[in-house]
Amino acid sequence: MGKSENIKRITRLQRELAKTMRRHAFKHWMTLSMSTSQVKTLFCIIENESISSKKLADIFDVTPANVTGIIDRLIQQGLVRRAESSQDRRVVFLEATQIGKKLIENLEQHVSEQSSKLLSGMSEDELDHLYLGLSAFLKVTRSQIQDDKTLGKDY
Repeated sequence: MGKSENIKRITRLQRELAKTMRRHAFKHWMTLSMSTSQVKTLFCIIENESISSKKLADIFDVTPANVTGIIDRLIQQGLVRRAESSQDRRVVFLEATQIGKKLIENLEQHVSEQSSKLLSGMSEDELDHLYLGLSAFLKVTRSQIQDDKTLGKDY
């Protein structure tokens, strides 16, 4: 079997795994009193540590006015706050509050716990192979992201 066919098989498995994991996590996600847009926005704010509404709008490819309502709801829920720039008071950054960070941390913890339960059903040999494969995939992913940043592409 060639490299191209292996890549197709692996990407099919990735899609199937993602679909299965989504179904598995669905009940947990449904306990959140947030829209999908709010969750995505909160993730983005946490990933960037501090971000302007304009940059957030650019990432989502919408106007700043489109993200204002989402941001306002996140602020009302105590998950995000606005903070003035120390260099320019006209510039306002969005930052996750401790409550917002904890919410995402809990989601990530739930995923880790579920993964651990599932991985415990694998043999030692299977776990070793999976570890090697995921390590290689992470290495090439990090390398690609670094190359993209060097070329001026932004995530």
